[in-house]
Amino acid sequence: MKRKNSFWNELKRRNVIKGAISYIVVAWLLLRIAVLLGDIMEMPLWISKSLFYLLLVCFPLYLIGSWIYEFTPSGLKRTSQVSESASIRRKTGKRLNKIIIAFLVICLVVLVIDRFVITDKVSENNFDIPSLASHSKTIAVLPFQDFSEKNDNSYFADGLTEALLNLLTQVEPLKVTSRTSTFSFKNSDLQLPEIAQKLNVTYILEGSVRKSGNLLRITAQLIDAKNDKHLWSETYDRKLDNIFAIQDEVSAAVVNALELNLLKSKPLPKSIKTNPEAYKLYLQAVQASHFSSDKQKLIEAVDLAKQALSIDNNYIPAWLLLSRVYETQGNNGTLGFEQGYTLAKEATKKVLEIDPKNALAYAYLADDELSYDWNFAKAKHLNEIALKLDGSNPEIISLTATLALSLGNVESAVRLQEYSASLDPLNPDTHYQLMNAYYCADLLDKAVETAKTCIELQPNRYALHYYYARILLQQNKLAAALEAIKKEDDEGWSLQIHSDIYFKLGDIEKSDAYMQELISKYTNDMAYQIAESYAFRNDKENAFKWLTKAYKVHDVGLNEVLSEPRFRSLHSDKRWHKFIEKMGFPKIEK
Repeated sequence: MKRKNSFWNELKRRNVIKGAISYIVVAWLLLRIAVLLGDIMEMPLWISKSLFYLLLVCFPLYLIGSWIYEFTPSGLKRTSQVSESASIRRKTGKRLNKIIIAFLVICLVVLVIDRFVITDKVSENNFDIPSLASHSKTIAVLPFQDFSEKNDNSYFADGLTEALLNLLTQVEPLKVTSRTSTFSFKNSDLQLPEIAQKLNVTYILEGSVRKSGNLLRITAQLIDAKNDKHLWSETYDRKLDNIFAIQDEVSAAVVNALELNLLKSKPLPKSIKTNPEAYKLYLQAVQASHFSSDKQKLIEAVDLAKQALSIDNNYIPAWLLLSRVYETQGNNGTLGFEQGYTLAKEATKKVLEIDPKNALAYAYLADDELSYDWNFAKAKHLNEIALKLDGSNPEIISLTATLALSLGNVESAVRLQEYSASLDPLNPDTHYQLMNAYYCADLLDKAVETAKTCIELQPNRYALHYYYARILLQQNKLAAALEAIKKEDDEGWSLQIHSDIYFKLGDIEKSDAYMQELISKYTNDMAYQIAESYAFRNDKENAFKWLTKAYKVHDVGLNEVLSEPRFRSLHSDKRWHKFIEKMGFPKIEK
């Protein structure tokens, strides 16, 4: 005990303890400042990590130095060589006390600034990221099979599948794979364990529908696919007007079978009920809407949804469907851009009249404010409401990621799209958006891999090979970029990338020829892309000229102008800040 006390006293005598405390306080302050600067200036995470490891490695060296050496009026000397009469350890100790107190005060000030000034300011453009770890159970709802005599009720079987999927999505402990991925296995010969592996889920809900007139027979079974074990199955013989009760029964049975711990404050979700005939028309409208590239099918979807609403004008799913279809028609030319988005907003506002707490309606309205009105502040506000009402909905998460990218919050966009991809692993649209987020975040290797996944899932997807070529160009892989753009069918995209590639190769004459053809053919349609290419050339005059043109024609590409890497060369220009302010983006500090 005496020896231990003696060593402790020696540590105190040599100011090792006070030195350690002062080191920890100063180190914490430096790390905190590094983190704050990282948030404000969007510095790479490796800078603060490197500082942490450096301080950690230096700590024992500092302690050893404090033991071996001490400060004297004539400089740093070994402790063993300093006589007691010449030692100023007590003065040094008092100075260390003052240092500790002073830096503790500074730490307190930094904490206050962080809490009440910086955190509030940074959080304005941050988005809550759902936690994957919070989902203890993972499930996929496979398309129910149509066993009707004439096999003419696939729309009804698909509708039941989507209804169950939507209900289960609202159960917080569950992570539910989205529709696009599960429906890719419709009529598949793959065994359930293989499907579960591809979807990265443990449980699968599958079943069948047999419909005859107004009578239904629905069979459902829940399977632990990884262990090839049936957990629950049931057959329901009901009339068509009992379909909503069946949906609720099946979803409740799944929850019970999985032994989920639900919050008592959040009861199990219930189906939205309507007239059976209205429901039938709605399901047919949903099926038609899935052919998004077929303009005639979209017109059919609108007509069927309107018929459903003529029977039940308060049926929310039909209004939500109309909103999405109108927006698609506004973008694809079936309706004018203004007419399409006006009708979409009217349909969404109708939903909020019926149900002021409908999360999807707020998310759709936020998306319309973003794309059509460029009202970014309002879009952010509406999206926050949607997330608070339902932060686990995959569609809301995807729309939140789109908004995050528009506001220049690339890190949040990446994390949100990664989460979205985990919910919908076989959806090419999800991977397409994730590829773009990686590109904007300079995670080019990940962008390439995601592009390859997207090409594998949907090789003929519009503009996919264009974006793939652009990523390769950003990596300076010019030959690969030229090869990739050969597969792009759209002439406008092809002209732009060819111009950029040849500019990078130094063949200015060929680059200019492609650029002039692009301008002559697609002045209004691709004003934003033309501005991109001039920024890529570091031709600021023409870049700003075409950005102004893009603004006049309301080019929706401008939604991503803050995140687009090619425009970084313009960020230091005064005209950039004026343009961003004119667009209505949140104010950017100069």
